[in-house]
Amino acid sequence: TGSPTLHKFVVYAPDKTDPDTPGHREAFKEAHMKAACDYINNGVFKLGGALLSDDSFGSPNAKQVMVGSLIVIEAESLQAVKDIVTKDPFYTSGKWDLEKLAIHPFWCAIGLQ
Repeated sequence: TGSPTLHKFVVYAPDKTDPDTPGHREAFKEAHMKAACDYINNGVFKLGGALLSDDSFGSPNAKQVMVGSLIVIEAESLQAVKDIVTKDPFYTSGKWDLEKLAIHPFWCAIGLQ
């Protein structure tokens, strides 16, 4: 049998907007990155990073404020992506705003091929 067909999915995971969120993000950042390590090394995570606040740019002294995460994942199914996301420390700790979290199939027109 051949290899399974893999598809790309984009995960949009904004943080909750409560005042404790920046400290909460920092507290779980190491666990989040450790959980992602195998997926990065195995090529499952194609692209990922922090979403920044709108005012993170525009002046020389602008502070880059993280407000969520964006990840492009390559997997067999939407369920496989959900299984990965729901085990992430930012998810399990309640860091991400689960009402706004979105996972969509993604067709890559440029890059990440």
